[in-house]
Amino acid sequence: MDTVPSIAPRDVDLERYDIVLDVRPYLGGVLIPGSAHAPLDDLLADPEAYAPDRRAHVLLVCDIGMRSAFAADHLRKAGYDSVASLEGGIDFWKREGLPTASAGSLTGPQLERYDRHIKLPGIGLEGQRGLLEASVAVVGAGGLGVPVISYLAAAGVGSLTVIDGDVVEISNLQRQPIFTSADIGVEKVSAVALYIASLNPEVNVRTHATTLTEENADDLFDGVDLVIDATDSFEARYAISDAGQRLGVPVVTGAVYRWEGQVTTLLPGGPCYRCIFPDPPDAGVVLDCELTGVLGSVVGTVGTLQATEAVNLITGTGTSLAGRLVMYDGRAARFDEVRVGPRNDCVGCGPYRSDGT
Repeated sequence: MDTVPSIAPRDVDLERYDIVLDVRPYLGGVLIPGSAHAPLDDLLADPEAYAPDRRAHVLLVCDIGMRSAFAADHLRKAGYDSVASLEGGIDFWKREGLPTASAGSLTGPQLERYDRHIKLPGIGLEGQRGLLEASVAVVGAGGLGVPVISYLAAAGVGSLTVIDGDVVEISNLQRQPIFTSADIGVEKVSAVALYIASLNPEVNVRTHATTLTEENADDLFDGVDLVIDATDSFEARYAISDAGQRLGVPVVTGAVYRWEGQVTTLLPGGPCYRCIFPDPPDAGVVLDCELTGVLGSVVGTVGTLQATEAVNLITGTGTSLAGRLVMYDGRAARFDEVRVGPRNDCVGCGPYRSDGT
C-alpha cells in the first residue's frame, strides 16, 4: 500500500477530483461535501458501480484513513490510475476546520430506503436531502403524470402537489398502472394520495381536484420549486408555462401522440412553451388519444424521462433539457433532439428575460 498516495486534508483540492467516496460502513456526524457513500465491502465487490471510469480522479475517505488506504490499494490493483486516500480521514479533515456537510439529517430507515441514490456520485447525501426538502407540483395524473408521481414519491420528494379534475375511467387502466379496477369512478387525486401514502408515507401530498387555468395557476403553484406539465391540452401547457415564467419556477413539460413523445425543460427567462409553439393548432387539428389511440408504454417512457429530469434539476446533477427538445419514437426505438431557443417577440417569456431581449 506504500505506492498509494495519501494526501493531507490541507492539500486537498476537491475540484481536482471527479469522485469522492466515503468508505465508512455507516455515515454519522459529518462528511466531505459532495462525497458519495460507498461502504468498503460494497466498493471492493463492485468498484465500477461507484467509479465507472477507471481514468477518473478518485479520493477515498474514512474515519482515520485506514479503510480508505486499503480501498485505494485495491482500486489501484483493479486498474484505477488516479486514486488517493485522505490522510487521517474525516477526523483530520475536521481538525483542519475544512468544510463539512451533515450526515445526520437522514434517519436510519431513510438511509436504507434511499441507499441506491446516496451511493450515486452526483446525488449522495446532499442530493437526497435536496429531494427530501423539495416541493414539486404535478399537473395531470394521467399517462404522463402516473410515472412522474410514482418515481418522485419513491425518490423521496418531500412535498408533491397533484392537480387533476378527472375521475378514474376503465380506459385509463391501459396506461395508468397505479390505478386499479376498484378505483373506477374515484377522483384521480384521491386515488393518487392513497397510492403515495402506501408507497412512501413520508411524502407530504397536497391534492387539487380541479383543472388548471391561467386564473388559478399562480395559486396552485404557490411555494413549489418545480412544476411537471403532464397535461394533454395546449391551453393547459400555455397556462403552466406562463405561470412558470411569472413565478420564476422551472417547468418540465412532456407530450405524447400515438407512438411518439417529446419532453423539454422550460426555465425562467426562456425558451418557454410559446417560444417553441407560438400558436396553438387550428381548431379540429388536435386529436387526443381517445380518438387516435396511444401506446401505454410510450406514455410511460416520456413520463419517466420527465421524472428523471426533475431529479436532475433538484439535485443539480446531469445536463438540463433546457433548450433541447427530445423526441422519442416508440416504433423505431429512437431518440432525436432539436435545439430550441427564446424568441425575441415571445409574449410568454420576453418580459422576464434578464438580458432584455
